[in-house]
Amino acid sequence: MESFTCLDLFVRCSMLFVGLMVAVLAGSIPYLLFPGLVRLWHVIQRPRATPTAFDVSKDPLWPSVDLVFAAYNEEAVLREKLASLQNLDYPLDRLTVWVGSDWSSDDTEAILGEVAEVMPNLKWERMAERSGKSKIINYLVQKGQADIVVGTDANIFFHPMALKHLVAPLVMDGQTDLVGGELTYRGMGQGDSYKSIATQERSYISWENRTKVCEGELWGMTMGVEGGCYALRRSAFAPIPPGTFMEDFFLTMRVLASGKRVQHAALATCTEDVSNDAHMEYRRKVRISHGNWQNIFRYRMPWNLRSLGITVAFMGHKLLRWMFPIIVSAAVLYELGAGLHYQEYELVAWNLATFGAVAALLLYPRTFLPKAIAKRIKPLSYFTWMNLALLHGLVQFIRTPAHVLGVWEPTKRNNQ
Repeated sequence: MESFTCLDLFVRCSMLFVGLMVAVLAGSIPYLLFPGLVRLWHVIQRPRATPTAFDVSKDPLWPSVDLVFAAYNEEAVLREKLASLQNLDYPLDRLTVWVGSDWSSDDTEAILGEVAEVMPNLKWERMAERSGKSKIINYLVQKGQADIVVGTDANIFFHPMALKHLVAPLVMDGQTDLVGGELTYRGMGQGDSYKSIATQERSYISWENRTKVCEGELWGMTMGVEGGCYALRRSAFAPIPPGTFMEDFFLTMRVLASGKRVQHAALATCTEDVSNDAHMEYRRKVRISHGNWQNIFRYRMPWNLRSLGITVAFMGHKLLRWMFPIIVSAAVLYELGAGLHYQEYELVAWNLATFGAVAALLLYPRTFLPKAIAKRIKPLSYFTWMNLALLHGLVQFIRTPAHVLGVWEPTKRNNQ
């Protein structure tokens, strides 16, 4: 066997360095470079701010609103959800709340019936079968006739002024057809401070929301709205295909493709209880990833987008993020394959050991590192798990028919 020399070590380290640089470059564009350039351009251009409820005249004729959401076994959060809707600062005669129970087996329907007796603008139905969110939303939108459709989830709680701030851009700007709200978290720091993923999730969403504000104010191209807090003109609503997970992103791309604007209303705040269960949160992100790939292949994005600007924004903000774990995986496989091709078996073993050690440290830092160090690299661990979920979602999309995954189980939050 040939002796291991300094040159061998240099070659091995060089190949690992090249792989690392590929990963860094692939991640820096969608996560740092693109958002940074968007925010810098926003500072330079100083576009008109997204209209808020404070920009609307004091006594306007606020448009009629159908607020719709699906509920499946939501007894833990439903009373608080409905209470937040009852406390909205919005004309009650202009607001109808529609709820579809997806064959709930707990006290969800009993709560709906009880609250409906004291909340006259609440209308609810039990679906004839397990239907999934997209089918329920389509059904509820058809039942209503309001000018504006507001989509939400059972575990999203509205600030009293949130609805007016959501609707204001639609009132003030006839070219805007869709407005997303600002999601905030409560319950930070509950449970094991190491196991909780809430802090990392909050940091990521905060960075995302600021980028969305800039995109909307600069070009009217906010890349995606929060599925639990958005307002849409009825005329812009398109029936959501069966089995669709990410109906919010589907509606976003439909509006942008029609030439209308999508805005992000930072003052339209809604609250969600965070999940400190990393396993449940991982499952949720896999489901989201599945929905993202579903939309890409179903509507041939970005090749089917009608505007160069939309295509660039979609690729810079979304597609490259979803592609990042694929690019990293391809770089790893390339290095391993090159070693096998040239029969550099020691190099292959070296790379396998290195990649395995790095993956183990990033995925399970508390198992292999002191708790103080593990806590410091927790954001990087969260980032790794998030990208693993993206890759898992792609595999799930390829292997599983969409209609099989059209129904869901609620993610357990701190209040459950």
